[in-house]
Amino acid sequence: MIKLFDELAEFFSQAIETMWENKTRSFLTMLGVVIGVFAVITLVAIGEGAKRYVYDEVSSFGTGSTYMEVHPGKDLGPPSFTDKLTYQDAEEIARQCPDVANVDPRLYGNGEIRYGNQKMDIPFIMGVSYKYTSVFSHKVVTGRFFNKPEEDTRKKVCVVGNKIVTELLAGSNPIGERVKINSKSFTVIGVFEDKGAFFGFDYNKVVVIPITAAEQLFDTKNIVEIGISAKSDDVVHKAKDEIYQLLLKRHKKENFRIDTQEESLSLVNNILSFLTLVIGGIASISLLVGGIGIMNIMLVSVNERIREIGIRKSVGATRRDIFLQFLVESVVISMLGGTVGIILGVGVSMGMMRLIGITPVVSAWSAALAYFVSIIVGVVSGVYPAMRAAALDPVEALRYE
Repeated sequence: MIKLFDELAEFFSQAIETMWENKTRSFLTMLGVVIGVFAVITLVAIGEGAKRYVYDEVSSFGTGSTYMEVHPGKDLGPPSFTDKLTYQDAEEIARQCPDVANVDPRLYGNGEIRYGNQKMDIPFIMGVSYKYTSVFSHKVVTGRFFNKPEEDTRKKVCVVGNKIVTELLAGSNPIGERVKINSKSFTVIGVFEDKGAFFGFDYNKVVVIPITAAEQLFDTKNIVEIGISAKSDDVVHKAKDEIYQLLLKRHKKENFRIDTQEESLSLVNNILSFLTLVIGGIASISLLVGGIGIMNIMLVSVNERIREIGIRKSVGATRRDIFLQFLVESVVISMLGGTVGIILGVGVSMGMMRLIGITPVVSAWSAALAYFVSIIVGVVSGVYPAMRAAALDPVEALRYE
């Protein structure tokens, strides 16, 4: 075993010398591996960073792990006309489910908001209950949120996103100002915190009104979803079962679904992990191209060094020695290419993620896997040229011009 290591160390040293003598060709040979490893690490890192970003954004919804939502329709996708949830469903959940802490029925629409001669199109006008800020992490930083008496009496009050204040109200104090939402007059009583956008939903450009007022504004009794928080992490699944049994009894059929935060995060994680693997797999194709380049150059190297091979065999080198010499050269090229690719991949991916505002995430597994694959590429690419070199007849090799 010690003898084998000594031989490999000698072949490694020879490989470095050979590469140094042919610096330009060696660089161009390993360039394919460099690009392949760089692409794998960069794309996987960006994919992992995006996954972490989306995961954190979804986790910030609601009240964390106790949060769940009830939607009309049994499966994902738009519900049928017969799949409906009502304000009364939400009231009964709050009244009859002992492990439920807060219930927030919601109704969405769109329209415009006017202030004097100024107007703004609003993609999301949300009708919610007074429990909204207890169920969903959306804080009011100026003014206040509406209360239960205002909800019960269909009071026309609203809480707005900060973009509406800056763009429509010219940044002035909006509390107490009268605005018109779809031609109906409302009083501004609060402003939400800066929450940003997620999947096209700009929370800074939202208008929230009591759900009872929204039923009048949009002329409907059907709510879009019910946000719910359980009393603790330990009773989430118990609360879900209580809601399920109650709605099944009320609706007479399972025309609704209940999504817990845990299930939503698991779904998001599975989708993004699959996409990351696909991206990494596509990028790894460039490693195959790099391997073909190494094999091609090694075959050229064998042809250029036929006389050298003949001389070595004539002074006692075995087929095994020749085979290992060329195989080690191929592996050294791929190892150096993999090392450079990792350094570039880590540096560039971290820089790109910081530039686009995503927390840098460089997966150790992707770097290790890319490096391992680059070595395998070197081995596979070097086997055939090494076998061809080892099989040369020493007499014919010495005669070769």
